[in-house]
Amino acid sequence: MVLLLPPIFFTDEHTRLLAYGIIAAILFAIAAWRAEEDEQLALVVCGVLLLRWIPFADVVIWREALILIGVIAVFAASESVLAALAVAAITPAFPARWIMLPFLAAIVFMILPSIELPKWLRVPVYAAAIALFAMWPWSGIVARALPAFLRSQPAPAGARPMWIALAPGESVSIDTPQGVRKITMIASAANASRLREGTLMGTVNGKPIRIGDIADFGYTRREQFMRSRTAAPRRPINDVKGYGQSAWLHTASLIDVPSMGGMLRVTAARELPSVTRLQIEAVGFE
Repeated sequence: MVLLLPPIFFTDEHTRLLAYGIIAAILFAIAAWRAEEDEQLALVVCGVLLLRWIPFADVVIWREALILIGVIAVFAASESVLAALAVAAITPAFPARWIMLPFLAAIVFMILPSIELPKWLRVPVYAAAIALFAMWPWSGIVARALPAFLRSQPAPAGARPMWIALAPGESVSIDTPQGVRKITMIASAANASRLREGTLMGTVNGKPIRIGDIADFGYTRREQFMRSRTAAPRRPINDVKGYGQSAWLHTASLIDVPSMGGMLRVTAARELPSVTRLQIEAVGFE
């Protein structure tokens, strides 16, 4: 009955999904606390399905089946629902070699002696676990976009879409309205997943733009994440795409731009790979 309340009281999709997540996390925590030993395995399986098998249309069955077997092995070795679900949450499905992570974790739990958490640490640890589990509608964000998601910011109100992609050495000039006190550019990189943090991407009004200020667009997608070397942007916008294990953070970033005589000039670095682009997605004027 409780699950019927979010669609009645919340019209915003993200708020409604978060409400579902909180309800499920509370019910799951109560069930785990009251479950007998022979019932905990069922909780592990249900938790994995909730964290990893939504949306079902995006599930690669053979990959997820192997991960589920590995997570069950972790539970058998650790006798901990929390440990098993933590491994399930962070295990990448792409590339295929990472599917072995739960099996390696199970071996570690078998070798190491059982570790009891100090009493003073148990409450914050379990509280954090419940909070993360509450985000199952965006479990992909938990696995691949923390802590960047926690420092994400809204895009400037009324930001003007630009959708300009600059090849190496290219420049563009954008007129700025009179009386503007603050300029914020929303930018990202394309085909830059192999570039290291600190790589110069270009300049805006003479200010350097580097990997770290911006990131490769969409690198938090599950198919790209483990293959990418890019660093998380310092000021990502809080735009979440998709839901469940397929959720990813739109990794465009906010950049404060120094004013320069009513003109915004952006230049892509000449030294970039030929396929790489510096993308100007929008500009906000205040």
